[in-house]
Amino acid sequence: RTVSPEIAERMRAFGEPAVINPFDRFGDHLRIALRSPASFRLIEWLTGEPGTELPPRREPPRGRWVICGYGRFGREIVADLRSEGLEVTIIEPGMPAADDPSIIVGYGTEPDVLERARLRDAAGFVAATDNDTTNLSLIAAVRRASPDIFIVARRNDEPNTRLFDAAAADFVLVPAEVIAHEVLARTTGPLAARFIDAIPAHGESWSAAMLTRLAERCGSRVPMLWRVHLTPREAPALARWLGSGKRPVSLGDLLRDPAIPDQAIRAVALAVVRDGKTLRAPPDEHRLALGDEILLAGRRSARHALAGTLHASGTRDRVLLGAHRPTGWLWRRLAGTGASAVKR
Repeated sequence: RTVSPEIAERMRAFGEPAVINPFDRFGDHLRIALRSPASFRLIEWLTGEPGTELPPRREPPRGRWVICGYGRFGREIVADLRSEGLEVTIIEPGMPAADDPSIIVGYGTEPDVLERARLRDAAGFVAATDNDTTNLSLIAAVRRASPDIFIVARRNDEPNTRLFDAAAADFVLVPAEVIAHEVLARTTGPLAARFIDAIPAHGESWSAAMLTRLAERCGSRVPMLWRVHLTPREAPALARWLGSGKRPVSLGDLLRDPAIPDQAIRAVALAVVRDGKTLRAPPDEHRLALGDEILLAGRRSARHALAGTLHASGTRDRVLLGAHRPTGWLWRRLAGTGASAVKR
């Protein structure tokens, strides 16, 4: 991890490490939110804390932005906003007098400085300093001067979480959380990390359709992500079925509810990987094969239900055949001899 682009380049000289720059990552997300709101919303759905309510939809406005604090984070945000074609005004007390008309030397908490920055006609404001107290003061001052402005803020220390919640900034960068989420995604769920990284490339209509599908199946809470690998070790019951040459199994078949086989579990298949090739947003009609790897998003109850289908032959048969089939030798024998045998 690093917040220095120069250090990141030096790290990449040693092979192919995964370098995490929280400022750069946050700036990327802000650009996605500006350019592709549905894609950003989908990323929020898939990277939040499972089980929590989704935050309200927030779309950063286009227009002129004011940035207070021109350190590494501030410079990253300025570069990202300008790359999106937006005008930027910078406030920085430590800057020497400069010919650049976009830089105002002064403290952002002072009314005359905000007046010079023309805050009232700005679309967004970023409290970008490395001091939480300063950033909270900036938010308060800006809200007084322009109540409806869109605010982005940086928070550094965990004890200040509730203060930032009360300040009601629209976006909050917490560098430690960005790093933790990235590390966790890359080490425990590399398939999920690759899927999320590729979301913006699929476009707004694709992301909007995926959002609708997730909402219909999973409700309004952040789903959990998990993968299943259709192998004899990780899915023994289904692997036996797939290897036996019986009728094909589709994704829609697999995602039926063992308790109510004509209904689907509360989960969505995000991707299927076969022979190194990834099919994203596969349809329910997609036929599965032995060795497939499936990335899913859904409720915890759906994960438990699917585990039964993958591991227990009786549950598998109920899901795939629509009725309970006895699994033990005695019960299969009784079922084959009819009701009269049961009576005897």
